[in-house]
Amino acid sequence: MSFETDLQALEKIVQALSSGEKTLDESVELYKDGLTLTKKCYKHLQTVEKAVQVITQKDGSVRESEFAG
Repeated sequence: MSFETDLQALEKIVQALSSGEKTLDESVELYKDGLTLTKKCYKHLQTVEKAVQVITQKDGSVRESEFAG
C-alpha cells in the first residue's frame, strides 16, 4: 500500500476508536493495527526525508545537502 492509503486506513481506525462503538476486543485489535500502520508511515516518511536533497549553487559548483525540514 502507498503512504496515502496507509494514512487513510489509520484515520479510519482513529475514527472507529473515537466513536466508542467498538467492543474492548475490537478496540484492542484496531489499536494494534493502528500501531502497525503508524510505524509503517513513520518509516516511509524517514525514507522520503533521507531521499530529499536540496541542491544549492555555490562557487559555480553544485552541492547537495540533506533536507532540514
